[in-house]
Amino acid sequence: MTRISKYRVEDRVLKKLYSLMFEVVSNMDEEARFTGIMNELLSPTEKIIIAKRVSIVYLLMKNIDYLVISDVLKVSSRTIAKFHSIMVDGKEIKNILEGLIGNEKIKDFFEELFFREPGTYGVNWKSAWRQKFEIERKKQRGI
Repeated sequence: MTRISKYRVEDRVLKKLYSLMFEVVSNMDEEARFTGIMNELLSPTEKIIIAKRVSIVYLLMKNIDYLVISDVLKVSSRTIAKFHSIMVDGKEIKNILEGLIGNEKIKDFFEELFFREPGTYGVNWKSAWRQKFEIERKKQRGI
């Protein structure tokens, strides 16, 4: 877990810090710049935490079961429940992710994420091979 100083920053200073952070992040127009800045600003642990949190909310919006999310992302069901309540109460992340739900690139990403290799314990080999070939075909042809 990342650590933070026990000394609290004043609210007005914190507001200015958030404003500066917004300016830095919102001025990125290409993925390479975004990745570079995030690599400079965030530790590997912080990047993983943020990525998992966004993925949890996205998968909850897609009505994926808690157990599946927990297994794939290696998070506790308590963490998933926490972000479920945030998703229900919040509006901002939900609005952004709703625009991504129809995005084919995101669909393909999560399809590969949940894919179980043929030969994995408890997997139907025939359907796993069929799914693997289907994913490869989509990558090559885009269909």
